[in-house]
Amino acid sequence: MQHSPTPETTAPDEKAVKAGARKVSVVVPTYGSAAFIDKLVASLLAVFAGRTEECEIILVDDCSPDTVTWPALTRLHEQYPAQVKIVRLLKNAGQHNAILCGLGFATGDVVVTMDDDLQHPPEELPKLLRKLDEGYDLVIGAYDEKRHAGYRNRGGELVDAIIRRIYRLPVTTKLTSFRAMTKSLVEVARKSQNPYPYVTCILLDQASRVANVEVRHAEREHGSSSYSLMRSVVLATNLLFSYSSLPLYLTAGFCLLASVLALMMMTWVFITIFLHGVSVPGWASAVTALTLFSTFMLASMFVMGVYIARIHHQLSGRRVPFTVDRYHE
Repeated sequence: MQHSPTPETTAPDEKAVKAGARKVSVVVPTYGSAAFIDKLVASLLAVFAGRTEECEIILVDDCSPDTVTWPALTRLHEQYPAQVKIVRLLKNAGQHNAILCGLGFATGDVVVTMDDDLQHPPEELPKLLRKLDEGYDLVIGAYDEKRHAGYRNRGGELVDAIIRRIYRLPVTTKLTSFRAMTKSLVEVARKSQNPYPYVTCILLDQASRVANVEVRHAEREHGSSSYSLMRSVVLATNLLFSYSSLPLYLTAGFCLLASVLALMMMTWVFITIFLHGVSVPGWASAVTALTLFSTFMLASMFVMGVYIARIHHQLSGRRVPFTVDRYHE
C-alpha cells in the first residue's frame, strides 16, 4: 500500500528508488516516547528523502507504562503506512529484547539500530551506511562527546571495558547502540537463544569486520534516562555470566589462592611442632582458617549455581525473551 507524503515530511521519492535499490531498516525500541517519537520519525524520513535507498522504520513499544506512547505510534503508522511498522510487547522486556524483536521484523538489506530519545541524530545515519559500504559487517557510532549524566558515563565505561576484554577489542573501540549491520549478521542475531541477551555481544560473536565511525551525540531534549549506576552494574554482571567464562576463571584463581594459603599454614604448623617443639596455640586461628576456606567454597558454589540456573532457564524455556502483543505492518 502506497502513501502520499504530507507537506511537513516527504517520504522517499519513488522515482529515486530504482528497481532493486538497497532497502534500509531502522529499528527503534521505544519506551514512554510520545513526546519525541514524531520528531524522530519525521527526521528519519527527511534523511531518506534525499537518498536512493528504500526505508522502513520499525518502532517497538516495550510495553510503555503510559497510555499515550502506543497511540502515538499508531498515528505514525496511519500517517506513513508504507514506511512505519509498529510492534507492541505484551510485557516490558528491556531494550535489548525490544531490539531483537525489531530485528525479527526487519526486511532490509541493511539494518540500523538507534535510540528513541533523539540523542542519536538521524542526520548522522548516512555516516554509518557509508562506512558499512567499505566492506564491514558491523559499524558502530562513536560519540564525539558523551552527553549522558556522569554516573551513566561511568557505568557505560565499565560495561564497554568488560565487552572489550571478552572480545579482545582494541582499547580505542567505542560501543554504542547506534549501529549499522549487514543482513547476514541480522539473520544470525535473530537465532539467538540467550535468555539474557545483549545485542552488541550477539553481533560481536559473529562479526569479523567491525569499525567505528564518529557521530554526534545530542543532548536529551525530554525527560531523563531510566538507566542508573546500579542498573549498569547489574548489566555488567549479566555480561560476565552470559558471554564469558571469566567468573569461573576468577573462582579457580581464588581456589588456587586458598590452596596456597592452606599449604603455607600447614608448613608453618609442621615447622612449629617438629623443629621448635612448640605446640600450635589456640583454636581461634583454626576457626579463622576454616571460615576463610568455607567462604571460598561458598563463593565457588554460588558462581556455579548462577551458570546452572541460566542453563536451566534456557533449556526449560521458563524465561521467554519477549512476547508480541500487537503488530501493524
